[in-house]
Amino acid sequence: MKADGKVTITIPVTNTGNRAGEEIVQVYVKALDYPEAPIKSLKGFAKLSLKPGEKGKAVITLDGEAFEYYDPSIDELSTRSGRYQIMYGSSSLEKDLKSLDFVVK
Repeated sequence: MKADGKVTITIPVTNTGNRAGEEIVQVYVKALDYPEAPIKSLKGFAKLSLKPGEKGKAVITLDGEAFEYYDPSIDELSTRSGRYQIMYGSSSLEKDLKSLDFVVK
């Protein structure tokens, strides 16, 4: 995480087809330390248009709000420290997602 509280994720994408196409790369966040949090929440996306065989990069920036969840101790949303999993892919299906673990301090 940068000093400004933002995380930027760069995801390589390749059009392996024979036609020009578009892909929407989705980024989800899952709070690993808070079982009451949603299973995963869509926190960002990027749309790419690629020619056949073309490679591109989806660049998605998450700010502190991407790590906000309801905190019953203060009865509102807050950025909560702890372990998170950032998942990215072409859909919300588990089989379409890759992931990385991340810690918010």
